[in-house]
Amino acid sequence: SSYPSTDDCYRIMREERLSTAVIRHCCVVNLVAMEIARRCGADLELVNAASLLHDIGRSSTHGVSHVAESVRIAREHDLPEDLVKCIGRHIASGFTAEEARALGLPEGDYMPVTLEDKVVNFADNLVSDRSIKTVAQAAERMRSKGFELTATRMLAMGGEIAMLCGEDI
Repeated sequence: SSYPSTDDCYRIMREERLSTAVIRHCCVVNLVAMEIARRCGADLELVNAASLLHDIGRSSTHGVSHVAESVRIAREHDLPEDLVKCIGRHIASGFTAEEARALGLPEGDYMPVTLEDKVVNFADNLVSDRSIKTVAQAAERMRSKGFELTATRMLAMGGEIAMLCGEDI
């Protein structure tokens, strides 16, 4: 496989000095993402690597810019471009190019496109720190922070994934 193995992902996390708390979060996101990926036929190796490495940029920043930093680090490690894109599309429930520009992110489209992008993004939205939320709890958490559009997008993504899986998530 061209994707890094689980062991390779942990090595990258250690090299980048990712905190224990962020590693734990990534591990929980990985558990959720892999369960969803198995049910809907997503590329398991891609989802495994992307869900483990999605927050690698939190080694240096915890703001919204961690997504751009995660992409930069992924490229520095010569990871496959579809993996880099999946990592770059994990934030919130995606950002359009205009939204990204308004947030000060580098030029680009941060909207999940592929099934794997959506699985990793959705799983990350269901995990708060290291606790797994229901879809309703995750949407309510977003709304309570004033992120109505993100909550709406997440619910739509969840519906799309549920249809692909043939079961509720």
